[in-house]
Amino acid sequence: MIFMRILPGVLKELLKHVPTVLFEAVEWNVLAHELPKLSRRIIQKEGYNELFDLQGSFLRPFGINLVKEVDKNFNLEGNKEAAEKILTLYFAQLQSPHGLFLDFSPSHLDMKGDELNYKPSGLWTKFSPEFSAGLSEIYEGFYTENEELFHKGLLNSGLMFESWPKEERQRLSELFKSHFGSSLTDMTFDLDSFKESFLRVSDFMLEKKVKISTDFIYLGIALVTMYSSLEKTKASVNVKKIYLDVKAKS
Repeated sequence: MIFMRILPGVLKELLKHVPTVLFEAVEWNVLAHELPKLSRRIIQKEGYNELFDLQGSFLRPFGINLVKEVDKNFNLEGNKEAAEKILTLYFAQLQSPHGLFLDFSPSHLDMKGDELNYKPSGLWTKFSPEFSAGLSEIYEGFYTENEELFHKGLLNSGLMFESWPKEERQRLSELFKSHFGSSLTDMTFDLDSFKESFLRVSDFMLEKKVKISTDFIYLGIALVTMYSSLEKTKASVNVKKIYLDVKAKS
């Protein structure tokens, strides 16, 4: 599609793993408005230094350091501690009031002792308050097994609507739970399986003609790049415990 052809090269590479049907669920004028902002952030590093400083202070208590350079020879394979820290980085950023860096690809990470070093790219965003609150409710509802809160999050994030028949609301709920995988217990991470589940969610929203916000596309980028790193660790991780630990510290 046209939008993909005119994106900066680095973002094109990341979006190869994000279902293109997502872009069909976002209104063109919204995407067109977003492109210049993305280009300024990626190419000119607009807002980068400010977020780097604020996010660096926010993430330090979680054992995560924002850095300008990482060890290019660092190997994630077999590193369970790195997997746990990558998940901590993701969940902690969702709690941040400042915004979030989106690219968690392996080339942006290394470990020093028990701390994670993260070199963020210029790809960042700040979710709308509504999407952020809804996403928080989705995760909280899922990991505390609170069905009512989970559904509330889907509604508040604009991914589901009360006007839908009950069976369709239940269908989307189950698709999202499947998308989370076995993360209520120990789980390993497979990028292809993740992309397949993400595609099923995206197809459903396209079928229902849901006009999603660009926030959901940015979330997709964060998740895809995170999975690309987690897959390399080959680690089995208790995701629920990490999420609850982050919440307790936030």
